[in-house]
Order: sequence, then C-alpha cells, then structure tokens
Amino acid sequence: MPPAPSLPSLLPSNPAFQDTTSTPEQLIAAEKLGKVTSPEQTPIFICAFTECNRLFPSRERLMVHRKREHSSEDDTLIITWNE
Repeated sequence: MPPAPSLPSLLPSNPAFQDTTSTPEQLIAAEKLGKVTSPEQTPIFICAFTECNRLFPSRERLMVHRKREHSSEDDTLIITWNE
C-alpha cells in the first residue's frame, strides 16, 4: 500500500481579481451565509496528481475527473479526510 499523500504547504497560485461591484452592505450580509462544519459533514476529495489539486465532493466525481482530464483510472494520490 503506498503512503498516504499529503497536501503541500504551498499550493500553486492563480491571479486574483478585485471585487469592484460589491457594496459594504452586501459583504456584511454575506457573512451570515457561512456555516461552521466538520469533516463528517463536508466531504472533500483532492486530486493530488502533479499540479492539479482540484477539489471534489466525492470519490466518484474525482474519478470521473481523472478519467477525463488525466486519462487515468489510478485511484491513488487522493487527499481526503473522509475515509
């Protein structure tokens, strides 16, 4: 059995875009939409293939991604706290 993959301390970055349309009132209202959750309530599966690091809500969705995007059915190099 291969060792469990781990998330790198730094993930590749993408350029960010400044929000120039939201008002302060909208930002305050949005704070009320957040929810504290636990690993049991929020499944996360991360494709740990080199330079991918995409997140998925289930192993099945991750495997569809791998087949389509990576031409692979390899079920290793998956980072999750749900198994």
